[in-house]
Amino acid sequence: MGVMRVVGLKVGWLVAALLAAPGPVPADPAEAAAPTPEIAFPALEHLEDERLLGIWREGVELEVREELLAATACYEDIARELPRSPFIHWRIARNYWRVGERLPWEDKAGRMYYFELAEGWADGGLALDERCGECVLWKLAARGRQASTGGRARAARLASEIAELIDRGIALQPSHRDHAANATLGNLYYAGSAFYRILPDWWWLKLVIGVRGDKRRALDYIHRALEISDSRIDYWVELGAVQLCIGHSRGKPKRIEEGRVALRRALELEHFQSTDRYDVEHARILLRTPERACGYARDGWIELDDPRERVAEPAAPEVG
Repeated sequence: MGVMRVVGLKVGWLVAALLAAPGPVPADPAEAAAPTPEIAFPALEHLEDERLLGIWREGVELEVREELLAATACYEDIARELPRSPFIHWRIARNYWRVGERLPWEDKAGRMYYFELAEGWADGGLALDERCGECVLWKLAARGRQASTGGRARAARLASEIAELIDRGIALQPSHRDHAANATLGNLYYAGSAFYRILPDWWWLKLVIGVRGDKRRALDYIHRALEISDSRIDYWVELGAVQLCIGHSRGKPKRIEEGRVALRRALELEHFQSTDRYDVEHARILLRTPERACGYARDGWIELDDPRERVAEPAAPEVG
């Protein structure tokens, strides 16, 4: 098995997993009491256009009920009348991403269609405002899912671009927050943590795909995500995974114990996302098999250590 094939497999799993939940609205409202998304429409607040406000409110209500295509149709009606609004562009991008995400994994053509639509609307928002961090998040989400849907080779080619999008989004420090537990910036930090934790830090990897793993950066990013939203089960699971990963790969028992504490904290939190029950199960698996933490991903487990693929490398720096 060649190096590029192995790298493609790892990055393909990685990009599929790291953006599994930027949007926390439950698939079934009966599953959890998720906070209602905001109704205010910043782009319209200074206008006295009750018709557009009515369309917006209808779209939000449809979105909460998971009628995503109907909601998107409302938002596209607004976009036709407010074509210079980056806000409505990224809301449409988010919905198209969610539609694609709900299609069966086997429906690759359908998934790719909606992920490409999501990217197009995110790009449209960035063309209007290059500092739209929310647009960057949903472009990142769309590119990540295109990579995983398109196969290993495509994923490997996109790894460097995905890293650049993470860095760009974080640098913009976007301020949008649906509610206390869901902020764009927190989701970017979470995505960055998963990306840099799972991606191997082999010294030669950057020469092959343009980026390598960085456990120190992963730990910093997930701490920052929790500073923004400390009630997210997935964030606590990620913190536990990073600490266990560092502990096992660097021989640091203290980090391993800190990871277990973070995972136990995840088990104590109240559920409000439809994905929480899966994240709780992942926390239990990590507590039972902490040695697998570096390869933990929401879409599956990645086996990172293959001696046949390792290349002699300089000693890795210590991670505190």
